[in-house]
Amino acid sequence: MKRITLLLLLFATVSVYAQKTPKPNLNKALNSWKEGKLDEAKANIDLATTYEKTKDDAKTWYYRGLIYASIDTTTNEAHKALATDAYKTAVESFKKADELNKGDKELFITDASGLPILKSQQLTNWQGGYLNKGAAQYQEEDLEGALKNFEKAQEIMPSDTTSYFYAGFVSNSLEQYDKAQENFKKYIELGGKSSDAYSILININSGPKENKEEALKLVREAKTKFPANPDFPKVEIGLLIDLQRIDEAKSGLENAIKKEPNNKILHFYLGYANQSLNDNATAKKNYEDALKIDPQYFEAQLYLAKLMSSEAVAIKKEMSNLGISAADKKKKLELDKVLVEKLKLALPYWEKAEKIKPDDQEVLDTLSSIYSDLDMQDQIARIQKRYKELGLEN
Repeated sequence: MKRITLLLLLFATVSVYAQKTPKPNLNKALNSWKEGKLDEAKANIDLATTYEKTKDDAKTWYYRGLIYASIDTTTNEAHKALATDAYKTAVESFKKADELNKGDKELFITDASGLPILKSQQLTNWQGGYLNKGAAQYQEEDLEGALKNFEKAQEIMPSDTTSYFYAGFVSNSLEQYDKAQENFKKYIELGGKSSDAYSILININSGPKENKEEALKLVREAKTKFPANPDFPKVEIGLLIDLQRIDEAKSGLENAIKKEPNNKILHFYLGYANQSLNDNATAKKNYEDALKIDPQYFEAQLYLAKLMSSEAVAIKKEMSNLGISAADKKKKLELDKVLVEKLKLALPYWEKAEKIKPDDQEVLDTLSSIYSDLDMQDQIARIQKRYKELGLEN
């Protein structure tokens, strides 16, 4: 009986030893990874994350990050099946490695020649793969897929500007304007150097987001950061005009014209500003200055034509408000004579606008009205024919 008892105790002891958790080996995990044996590497490193002596070692989590990043990017289907979300596990592992790394030195491994390969270099390579995937998908017009890959690149290297710029650009193309703003602002915060980030942010706020005050704030910030950029001052002027801050716009335009006297757009905007301030004589000169620089500048010609016919428009409105009394009829006849003179004065400007842009409906409509008021039947017929050619309705 004693012999049997001793044998049972012996088997029990052997069983206990057999069930003991195997001790992980970090070097073996790393070497297996280097040899491409991801199954062995994963098994070893997973043990190390729960083993008392290695679970709080920064290298454990660093190696785990490397191993799972390889599982994430491998083309070997058997290895890819080793983890359900290797990407997420790798990101979390690298993050924990940084938290546990108490020294000033960056984590690294050595290559076959004994030279160090820094963790930041490895992350750059991993991130680069996602940037390349995103770029390829963008070229294939898979914008949603491209955005997801750029966002993964951000998680891998949160302080790198490139992925935020790309994600912002694609988000804007997808009309996801809040996300685009978030990405571009992060890009700027991290020190991104491209003025395009500001340009898109300004466009978003002056357009879809309809927040022109924010757009003005951004363009002024951009002017400070990019003093050599010729476009931001012009955008600022346009925003000031849109915000009805005309005096500010006028002052800025006058200063800009001193620097760029041959810039037709600046002369045009100054004309618009002066017209908004009811200084029509100066506005007329500004529009004419723009047309001297470019005789085919349609916007300047159109606004000049509108300015030249503004008095005729006012007279027609006054005539339409008159009654049928004898005094009103007399007044209407007097005004009609003045109207004819004003229309004759404005007509050449509208005809010149038509020559620059023959299919513009606003120009054709105005000409049709003027020809009717002046009883120019041949010209009325010409405009009607033009309407039919263009498929327009009068």
